[in-house]
Amino acid sequence: MHECRMHIYPRLLASSDWTGIWNFGAWCIFVVEAAHRDRFHAAVLGHQTFQPPRTSGLLKQGYPVATQVLVASSPRIRGMAASDVQTGPSVISMINEDHRLFKQLWDEYNGPNMNGEMKQKLGWSLIRAIAMHSAAEEEIMYPEIRKRLGPEAADHLLGDDGHQAIKKLLFEANYMSVEKNGEAAYTAKLKEAMKVLFHHIEDEETRTWPRFESLPGVDADLLSHLGRKFDAAKHHAVTRPHPWAPNKPPLNLLANTMTSPLDGALDMWRFGGNPPRYY
Repeated sequence: MHECRMHIYPRLLASSDWTGIWNFGAWCIFVVEAAHRDRFHAAVLGHQTFQPPRTSGLLKQGYPVATQVLVASSPRIRGMAASDVQTGPSVISMINEDHRLFKQLWDEYNGPNMNGEMKQKLGWSLIRAIAMHSAAEEEIMYPEIRKRLGPEAADHLLGDDGHQAIKKLLFEANYMSVEKNGEAAYTAKLKEAMKVLFHHIEDEETRTWPRFESLPGVDADLLSHLGRKFDAAKHHAVTRPHPWAPNKPPLNLLANTMTSPLDGALDMWRFGGNPPRYY
């Protein structure tokens, strides 16, 4: 693996324009994470592409039930609600909608009649959805929190009680599998990550959002504007956790845009060419 990386390195630098620099940055992130993946005895190419059980009613067309329900009911898919006709959906309502998706996916994971393959699919779907959501929050919402509520509020959401802790745990889970590590170990790692995530969600919904919405200048137009930007950010968001990548502008935007194609290619393989969309 290391010898292979040394052959890749000069090829990436061979492009003297910005494309070469862009590719080199993505390569650096890939190499750093590959070194850490060795700790979990898994490499990217070691994953098995998931094939949905043919007889599964819960995973219609390969997607978790919660994903199908949330996407079908989303204002972004079925059109805006009446209250949003003029302004568009609020970024806070969109973030909270994602929070409901995470809870429903996790409930489904722990539901009855779930076999190992189905849990693996749901685990991958959770990781993908949370990674996209977190990247979009860090690009769009948290800079506004930093600007209006101060750096302490933003850093609390990003730090070891928030996104950073979630990313580290999901990074570990991402390179585990039900088949290789066993269902109990895989579930235990996801449970650890979800516990931190749900605490973070409660923090946002009960403390941060009410404070933010009560500030002067935070009105429906601003929240709608941020909602459009949040939705757009998901289109270039990473789909896997990257704990060592920057999480503040402008470097996080650059890192996300560079790394997203790599994540997307790996997810195409992981999900059999049809990864779930969460935007």
